[in-house]
Amino acid sequence: MNYSWKIAKLGLTDQLNTDDVLLENAIVNIKWKRIVQDADGIRTSYVGNTTIDASNIAAADFVALNDVTNVQVTGWLTDALQEAGIAKIDAVLLAKVERKRLRNVSPSW
Repeated sequence: MNYSWKIAKLGLTDQLNTDDVLLENAIVNIKWKRIVQDADGIRTSYVGNTTIDASNIAAADFVALNDVTNVQVTGWLTDALQEAGIAKIDAVLLAKVERKRLRNVSPSW
């Protein structure tokens, strides 16, 4: 199975961190899609929306919106979902692949 992430949209807001420094255009919401494709080419996806909190980010560690990369956002997403959350998503994806693999026929009688 080949898994990948697609970041669809980012939700932004100006947020104060714990040092009362304003973080402009902080990413606080990630709309995403988890995609799987098996060896036979069967492909399916799971769409989600995850909220993240920027208030614990020090001003020195804050990444400005124009400097943010897909790799960084994917890392923040997987940190927020944690291994257990990703495992649940992957289980749903596997079930969807199996449903797509199932063939139906109408009996001739």
